[in-house]
Parts: sequence; C-alpha cells; structure tokens
Amino acid sequence: MRIDDVLIRYGQVARSKVKKIVKQGCVTVDGKVVTMVNYQVDSNLNDVALDDQLLVFPAHRYLMLNKAIRTLSANQDKQLPVVFDALSQDIDREGLYLIGRLDFLSQGLILITDNGKLGRNLLKPDAHVKKVYAVETKEALSTDAVDKFASGLVIDGDVQLAPAQLILTSPHSAIVTISEGKNRQIRKMFLSIGVLVTQLVRKEIGPIQLDETLAPGEYRRLTRSEIQQLAIYFN
Repeated sequence: MRIDDVLIRYGQVARSKVKKIVKQGCVTVDGKVVTMVNYQVDSNLNDVALDDQLLVFPAHRYLMLNKAIRTLSANQDKQLPVVFDALSQDIDREGLYLIGRLDFLSQGLILITDNGKLGRNLLKPDAHVKKVYAVETKEALSTDAVDKFASGLVIDGDVQLAPAQLILTSPHSAIVTISEGKNRQIRKMFLSIGVLVTQLVRKEIGPIQLDETLAPGEYRRLTRSEIQQLAIYFN
C-alpha cells in the first residue's frame, strides 16, 4: 500500500495535507524517515509511524498455490474449473489476482495476492524475473537442445526469445529457466526444436519456490521470510 494511502485512510491525514506532511519528514518506516508519497509499505513487514505514533493498517495477502492440471488460470469461468475454486470459503476473493498464469494442462506455482504493485513489478518485461519449470517430453532430448536454448529460440514464426537455460535430467526430462513470460512459451520453445511437452510444472517465480508438500490444487500463505524476499519488488 502506498504511504500516502495509509496516512489518509488510517492516519486521519487530510488528502490536501498528506504530501506536505511526508515531505516534512513526519513519517517513518521501520524507524527511517520516508519522503516519497508513493513509497510502498506492507504491515506484514513494516512499522509505519506518524509523528512517532505507530499506525495500524491491514496487511496485504500472499498465497502460494500449486495449480492442478485442467484448471484455468482465472478468477471465474462459467464452464471450466478455475484456480480460485481451490481457495477455502473463508478467504475473501475481493482484490485478489494471479501472478504467473499457467495454461490449462500445466501444473505448478502460481502466486495470488492483493498487492498490485508487486504483481506489476514481477510481470513487467524489463524486470527479467526468472521462472523455472520441470518438463517431460515425448521425444528424446539431445545435448544440441541445450545450445539452441542458450542461443535464443524463435517461436511463432518470427518472435525472437532471450537466451534460456536448459538442464537435461534424463533423455525425456529437463529443467528450464527463462526470464520472459510469453503465452505458452515453454511448450512453443520445445515445439520449435521438434519436441512435444507431455508434462509441465512450474517450480519457481523469482525468489519463491513451490512448496513440494503442496499437492496439486492445494495452497498456503507465504511465510514472513518469503514475503521479505519479494519486498525488492514492492517499490
């Protein structure tokens, strides 16, 4: 949440005065003066004070979901199951959205949050946030594929991709690391070298790793440590 929004909504500061108050150094975050009105704070991690008085404001919500196959990366759909169906009824869906969509037949890590700035920063192309996938294939993979991925593949006829890392774990399985997020990118990358992906599981988004104790369709809240790792994307 922006510091000016916190002050207006939870510090009873008039909107017309909030910029002046911040610029005067009256606001601290974790004991340090903040003079940017758009500075992002999260009560999961930060203590915000106005004239040395702590402000109480709601924490952002962060969930890790192991998306099951044959579910849509969407909030709702009239015909097909969606990832939000996995959430228990006590979770308020208002304001929640997905970070890191996966196609219908793919499985793995999706983040769900109401922190809009985090989502935008993680997904913007110039952030180059790494995403790691475990892949199984129909055709056998050769060592030539490693070099092709490292050189940057072309998909959809003329879309040049950035270099990607491919680590072969068996003739029919690999770990892929990319820093982009184009539609169905992993499947198209393998198709460009004549290989069909039969299973695709996302393991990591940036600093967050899929909790291997989560079965497909299960979720949990992020730990404080995990939220701290994401904090570099808050501002």
